[in-house]
Amino acid sequence: MSSQKYTINDFAMMTPMKYYNNETESQKRSDMINNKNDEYMATVKNDGDWSMLIHYTKGNNLIRSRSISKVTGVYGDYTDKLPHICEEMDKLPDNTILLAELCWDEPGTNANTVGTILRCLPAKAVERQKEHKLKALVFDCLMINGNDNCFRPYSIRFADAHTLMQTYLATSAYIYTTQECKIDEQHTNFLEWADEIITNGGEGLVIQRKDNPYMPGTRTAWKTLKLKQSLPEMELKVIGTIAPKKQYEGDCIGTWPYWEVFSGHNNEDPDTGELTPIYDLVEVGPEVDRKTIPGNPVTKPFFYGWKNGVTVEYNGTTCDVTSGLTDADREWLATFEAKQMIANGELYAVVKAMQTNDLGKLRHGYVVRLRNDL
Repeated sequence: MSSQKYTINDFAMMTPMKYYNNETESQKRSDMINNKNDEYMATVKNDGDWSMLIHYTKGNNLIRSRSISKVTGVYGDYTDKLPHICEEMDKLPDNTILLAELCWDEPGTNANTVGTILRCLPAKAVERQKEHKLKALVFDCLMINGNDNCFRPYSIRFADAHTLMQTYLATSAYIYTTQECKIDEQHTNFLEWADEIITNGGEGLVIQRKDNPYMPGTRTAWKTLKLKQSLPEMELKVIGTIAPKKQYEGDCIGTWPYWEVFSGHNNEDPDTGELTPIYDLVEVGPEVDRKTIPGNPVTKPFFYGWKNGVTVEYNGTTCDVTSGLTDADREWLATFEAKQMIANGELYAVVKAMQTNDLGKLRHGYVVRLRNDL
């Protein structure tokens, strides 16, 4: 049933829909997390600034914010700060409106870093993006060709956004749809997806009823649900390091370069005469058939003698955190300098996590950065 309610001119000052956030365990929350009766869908929530991309006609675009300026009395205008996104918007059909998160899609970037761009005057904002431009990750489509889409189910609106990207912006480096999180063999519910996203440095995800229309100005309970990091960033003392796992268990064995290879020699026990094979760590080139290597693949940190993570103090407990560290971090943690700083209580880690578990330990901790300047 057609239900044209809004025109293109209604959106510049339209109050955004809000998304429900409730961490209290309940049957409703469980139903959404477990996708009861296949009534729900989830998408990645990128950590940046909400925006509405309004494309009127070629060269006539508006990128507006969620919040009304106390100075101007209208929603914040990002248009002149994001000319590269406006250039891509010009490829869309006239009178088309998308909702997107303005962000960098790399782990470790967040709304605070995005804000350093969007709070600037346009010239400064453009200058600060000279080497690293913000992107618009689309999660909703409110209008196409002047046709109101708000009354349609969310599943259709998201599919429309995806079709628009494929049809008009397939080669765009700056506008594309965010990832849909489907329940599959690796993820038996949406909470497992959220855990994985947060562990990898992301913010979380948003669950919506598939039949949910876009409702400006509302935050209807149990129509939408945000699953995201609930604990603030914390500076926690590092009290130890974690040795790396030896065996590589990833899915890139066909090209994996780090191997422990039989040297062709054995150590002989002088008492028993038993022979123990000797292995060398060898970096294997792409031309070598891995099936013929007399040895096993090992992890990169083990190969180089790095550390794989840190142990931190949190509310009277100790927690191991391995996610978020760069190779440079892992290499440095194996140095004498790092060992001495830890012994002297001088090394801290800025950590974020989704929540604490029943033992009071951090659940899915992630190192934002190491700090040795406190």
